[in-house]
Amino acid sequence: MKKSILNLIYVLREKLIEFPILVNRLEHKEVHFLEHLFIWMKTVEEILSTYNISETSEIAGLRSKIIAQRFNESNSNSKKKVVLKAASEVLYDLQKTILEVVKPFEKKTQESRDLVRQMLLIIGEMKLIHYDFDQPFEQFVNTIWELIISNDQLKAGAIKLKTDLPLTDIRLLIAEEINLEDFQNVDN
Repeated sequence: MKKSILNLIYVLREKLIEFPILVNRLEHKEVHFLEHLFIWMKTVEEILSTYNISETSEIAGLRSKIIAQRFNESNSNSKKKVVLKAASEVLYDLQKTILEVVKPFEKKTQESRDLVRQMLLIIGEMKLIHYDFDQPFEQFVNTIWELIISNDQLKAGAIKLKTDLPLTDIRLLIAEEINLEDFQNVDN
């Protein structure tokens, strides 16, 4: 089973949103900056590793650049400064690496989102499916998906969606993009 691309985008965006906080901690020379940075980096590594994304090694490599400075032959006062300098030098590359990972997934998801919108407009115009407010919404989404995969006009779009995203993400996009007004029975 494919892992959720939407979830990957969400968690990586969350990490990117946390990034300015790390930079602020460095700027204010907070005592626990390195600890926070390492926790953040390890979390990103775990996320990327879970999705078998090779850039996890890039993050680990950047972390190793910081760690290597701990073994520098200098007195303890300047050693901390050297480690902080190494950390500050990898911050931009760290953020850039994560952005380079998330951008293609965002692009693919946006294309899928646009395709779902188009298909929902077509289905809404067909007036084959009507939303019953007594029906569970998830069931309605599943009914729409079943129509998409069985309708000759929409089948090519379904194949494209299935190629790019796992089924749970497709259903989530349908749920997010649907305009229930397009599926109301005007006879009632």
